[in-house]
Amino acid sequence: MSNLETWLLIIGIFFYIVSIVFYLVVSRVDLSAFTLVAGLIMQAVSVGIRWYGIGHPPVFGTYEAALAGSWFLLLYTAFSYKEIYGHFKSLLLTTVPIAVFLLLYGLRFNTERTPLTISERSLWVDFHAMFSWIAFGSYACAACLAVVYLVTSGKHNDGESERNPEPEILDDLIFRYTNLGFINHTIMFALGSYYSSILFGAWWQWDPVNSTSLITWLAYGLAIHMRLFYGWRGSRGANLAIAAFLTAIVSYWGLIYFPPGSTYHIFDIELKSH
Repeated sequence: MSNLETWLLIIGIFFYIVSIVFYLVVSRVDLSAFTLVAGLIMQAVSVGIRWYGIGHPPVFGTYEAALAGSWFLLLYTAFSYKEIYGHFKSLLLTTVPIAVFLLLYGLRFNTERTPLTISERSLWVDFHAMFSWIAFGSYACAACLAVVYLVTSGKHNDGESERNPEPEILDDLIFRYTNLGFINHTIMFALGSYYSSILFGAWWQWDPVNSTSLITWLAYGLAIHMRLFYGWRGSRGANLAIAAFLTAIVSYWGLIYFPPGSTYHIFDIELKSH
């Protein structure tokens, strides 16, 4: 991990924290959004330096997973600014602490630029991992929006603020991010299955990573199904988005605590076995 890469990431984290401070201290949502974007740019440049130095997208191992997961979560947060202006502060207070926690958690692990094994040096693997983290960012943002929905939906009945969007806008955005995550999750499955057929001669391996990821995919498929065919909107849809995200937490972050050698996937360079 180079000095420039490190300092840019630190500056990015600083901007993320400042984005919350701007709202809490001066109640300026526009400044909060501006500093959030500044943090995203700093982190993106840091990631770009690492990408150039290591020769592949930095999405392998716990530290790089933290880089990818946090960045995509906050990117979707920034994309939501105009649509939920009145609730953006609530979303910011939900997503930024999660992203900063992920980054600090990732820094506990190996941050050195470790080369991949021969079987991992493939564009199929790169895109497989990239789509996985794009999906994670969507799922995480949907869960955070669901929390905001549950916390703030009752305030409209009290007539608290005319600038706050109607609950239906939040509900629609939760569903859109859920769909976006599900589509990217499906693409991730397809790419991984194809590369599995090349490596092992089989499209599916009952690896713990595959199994838990399938459970997450089915949970989100259920959430989409229940909304489209049974009208599960509002608080029921929000609760389902949060419940589905809990399965994603295990799928994305819990498997490094499995016994060494239990998976051929890369969740942490120090724990993988080939």
